[in-house]
Amino acid sequence: MKFKDEQNVDFENELLNFIRIKFLEPIKINGNKPTIRQYEDLTSIGRTTITKLTKSQGYDVPFSTIFKICKYAEIPLSDFFSQFEEYLRTKYSKK
Repeated sequence: MKFKDEQNVDFENELLNFIRIKFLEPIKINGNKPTIRQYEDLTSIGRTTITKLTKSQGYDVPFSTIFKICKYAEIPLSDFFSQFEEYLRTKYSKK
């Protein structure tokens, strides 16, 4: 059995939090949070993956999902990772 080390799990959880805060929570349809199916239609990310992104901890986000997020947000991958680095810097500078 393969175990993830604590540092990897923390990193995965931070990435999930960043994706939720920056890319999923701001999405509204008629002022309401979209359903999983609506998220899927908007972002081209599968329902199972959307569920993992919104409700899981310790989910190792596939690069293909990050690519789809960038495509939906109309940003280059470099911007995604720069914003994630800034999110981490800001979060850990407050501790």
